[in-house]
Amino acid sequence: MAGSRLYFEPFFTWVNRGRILFSPGSRAEIAFELRQLGASKPLIITDKGLVGAGVADQILQKLESQDLQIAGLFDAVTQDARIENINKAARFYRDAGADSLIAVGGGSVLDTAKAVNILVGAGLEDFKPLADQAALWEDASHLPPHIAVPTTAGTGCEVTNVIVVLDSESQAKLSVTHPFCNADLSILDPELTIKLPPKITAFTGIDALTHAIEGITSIGAQPISDALGLQAIRTITRALPLAVLEPENIEARGDMMIAATMAGMCFCNSMLGATHATAHALGALYGIPHGLANAVMLPLVMEFNIKEATQRYSIIAQALGVPTDGSCSRSNAESAVDAVRKLKMEIGLKETLKDFHVPGDPNKLSDLVELAAGDSQISYNPRMMDESDILNLYLKAQ
Repeated sequence: MAGSRLYFEPFFTWVNRGRILFSPGSRAEIAFELRQLGASKPLIITDKGLVGAGVADQILQKLESQDLQIAGLFDAVTQDARIENINKAARFYRDAGADSLIAVGGGSVLDTAKAVNILVGAGLEDFKPLADQAALWEDASHLPPHIAVPTTAGTGCEVTNVIVVLDSESQAKLSVTHPFCNADLSILDPELTIKLPPKITAFTGIDALTHAIEGITSIGAQPISDALGLQAIRTITRALPLAVLEPENIEARGDMMIAATMAGMCFCNSMLGATHATAHALGALYGIPHGLANAVMLPLVMEFNIKEATQRYSIIAQALGVPTDGSCSRSNAESAVDAVRKLKMEIGLKETLKDFHVPGDPNKLSDLVELAAGDSQISYNPRMMDESDILNLYLKAQ
């Protein structure tokens, strides 16, 4: 298996935009880097939890000590990047006279900032028509300066040109792409993740693992994304249990931040699959945090896909640290599923859909199934999946 060639389509494109700065304490460089981007009056986008935990203050203090004028702080981001909050933040940006963005937070904050930058860059007020278009590539132009400072190690949003927004009116999560929406600079400072509770550390870490596994098994897989995804899996397997059990282990925290970023680079080029499609629907209709929804659905989707992705799951098993016989066999592929389940148990993720009050009655799941079936990522799954297959997955997840 070590010498076998992984199949990929003979044509692919690779997007790799934006710088990455990694180091414990690297938040001290934000003011300098912002000036290098030609900006002087940033709006900080974050959430109330990070303000209350003092994480946002760690950024503000560094900026103020270096005489950088702050346009304001928008902390109204809630779970998911909601269109109504995106529009509010864009108005806040304009009213404050901001010339740039600093996003401090997890995936919801980072995606909100990306959407805000598209709005202000285009001089628009409502993100809904853009979300309905999905792909914003035609006539796309560069956007105002933008620095991302992730405070979780999961989404990889800092480097992806994909935004997932929640349309509260239609109760649907929509994926939107734009060639310049990701940050000009991503600051990976593991010190900012030390206060992250073990539970959130665990499910954001599984989110990153899901990105890597689905990126490698997607029908859009390619050699560069394979390399990033496999290394991300190796790193997560080693570092995630340490980050959960030893929250102040700065080396493990740093490794997880790097792995999440690599996994983000992987999936934004190769796309994802049915785990994300089913998780997006669960988040939209039942409010399940994205990483937790992924954690519930990932091993079940992997089981379903083995028939069409045996070789790739066998190689993933090796990355997960599973001893294999070197062949691309079903048993080796199944061992990858077992390893994911073992890792989930090790970090305390034991939830099923019952824990989130998702009905076990098939007759009450039609809206959920329909939403998942219409998700943009379902078409990248390595095995074709119809509504009956999706329903069976949800029932198995009870």
